[in-house]
Amino acid sequence: MPSRSLTSLSDYIDQLLEAICVVDAQGRFVYLSSGCERIFGYKSEEMIGRPMIELVHPEDRERTLLAASEIMAGEHKIDFENRYIRKDGQIAHIQWSARWSEDQKVRVAVARDITKHKQLLQQLQHIAFYDPLTQLPNRALFEDRLQQSLARARRELSQLALCFVDLDKFKEINDQYGHAAGDACLQTVAQRLLGAIRETDTVARLGGDEFVLVMDAITDEVAVFSALHQLLAKIQQPFMFKQQALQICASIGIALFPADGQDQASLLAAADMAMYKAKQAGGNRLCIATELLQDAGKNYG
Repeated sequence: MPSRSLTSLSDYIDQLLEAICVVDAQGRFVYLSSGCERIFGYKSEEMIGRPMIELVHPEDRERTLLAASEIMAGEHKIDFENRYIRKDGQIAHIQWSARWSEDQKVRVAVARDITKHKQLLQQLQHIAFYDPLTQLPNRALFEDRLQQSLARARRELSQLALCFVDLDKFKEINDQYGHAAGDACLQTVAQRLLGAIRETDTVARLGGDEFVLVMDAITDEVAVFSALHQLLAKIQQPFMFKQQALQICASIGIALFPADGQDQASLLAAADMAMYKAKQAGGNRLCIATELLQDAGKNYG
């Protein structure tokens, strides 16, 4: 390469989209290419001498220090990822390739900003696993959550409740007031369902006017039925659509693990059947799959 083509290697490095960072044995920046300003928001002179770990997201500091120690021990890290806090306070997702220079006693790393890639991936994951109308988990994510809940219940020898929620006469709202009213109804019900569960529980929309609840770590069945009865009353409270007060009711079928099924398919079938029994009985009520709890269920139907 002719010497006149580039005044120095540093000038060439500064044209890279990636950033070159050099950190000494004490963890302080000793060299940064100009790409660092694009990624971190700081000029190189603002970073020189600062401890690298100060800029790392607090939740990522422990594993970042572990990776640094492994690099200093001779391990060549490729595609290590962590998060940094930019000068403007925004979070930057960084992908690193780094190695230790024994002669110079420094870590030499190449940093690539993958923030946009991460954001795009998160958007795609949201589209894949969440219902676009209600923003609730969709069937795919629900099935994964249910499998996790079942595994936990088996491991801890605990119970869980699977509840099918189907809106009564939902088609009448669509037919009388239009699909926009139906959408508003579904969104309202979704928020009311979310407000009725614990953080450890799951509520999802399976499609149409069908929702499902997974309630983990059940210890008091009657208390669960009482809470679901209160949920029925909450669902049927009027909601406003274009200055019109509309009302909807629901039928809920309940299946308990392990009494009503040992796996996902049997629990879903039991809860679905119980929900249809509730509809056949006139709707706006609960129906419990467990035969031993039918008498308790009558108190809440």
